[in-house]
Amino acid sequence: YLAVRGAVSDSNNRITKAARASLADAPGMLSNPTNILIVGSDARPGETRSRADTIMVMRLDPGAGAIRVLSIPRDTRIELGRLGGEKINAAYYYGQQAGIIRAVRRLTGLPIHHIITVNFRGFPAVVDKVGGVTVNNPTPLSNCPYPGGRTVSFPGGSIDLNGERALEYVRVRKCDDDFQRDRRQQAFLAALKAKLVSPWSAWKAPWNGAALVGTLSTDMGVNDLTKFAWLQWRLSQRPEDRYVLAGTPQNIGGVSYVITDPAQAAEQLRRFTAD
Repeated sequence: YLAVRGAVSDSNNRITKAARASLADAPGMLSNPTNILIVGSDARPGETRSRADTIMVMRLDPGAGAIRVLSIPRDTRIELGRLGGEKINAAYYYGQQAGIIRAVRRLTGLPIHHIITVNFRGFPAVVDKVGGVTVNNPTPLSNCPYPGGRTVSFPGGSIDLNGERALEYVRVRKCDDDFQRDRRQQAFLAALKAKLVSPWSAWKAPWNGAALVGTLSTDMGVNDLTKFAWLQWRLSQRPEDRYVLAGTPQNIGGVSYVITDPAQAAEQLRRFTAD
């Protein structure tokens, strides 16, 4: 508690008043389903505002004994007010934290109780501080273009990643599509959780937690973050509880979007929220 408390204040201060006002009233996390929006972002070269590269909702459900994750492809087309049809990642660019909360709520119908944002600039340091992660990679990649004029490759199956390689792993997308990248991001999140709560790392959990919180922005205070960590330990996170919101890639006006499939998405959301 003391180790994490010192990192929480700055993290809380990075959440805007507008974002806090956009969140649903949070139920008791230890006894009620809680939806946490996780956003990974980075600014393009020459820009100061960021787009959302990673958008996922983590549902902690103590009654079902499960953690479920719903990823939303960053190219998902939504109506963004006066801007009209836009990719959902633009909701973060134009509306920042409050904008992406509202966009995800409108798209899915899910109440968003808490938010966690991760700036990719600090991402490698976090992974290195926990000693790297071992990921079960579902989508092997070979010689995929990556920013900086280079290529990256990842074999399928079990792979060990340090901070720099982990960042490449969750961001690369030129060889496949957003759906496969979302599955890689889910695999990484599961691997990071496994590393943080493993018996070999348990004694370091408070200090690892403090290092992690220091790189995040979240509305959750120390008590809620402590409950969040406890539930990560207690609840199961099965591969079948990972979803990528269903849709179809489509080119509109020369821009690539993902058009949500209403029927498939509704069934996914039904399973995602099932007791």
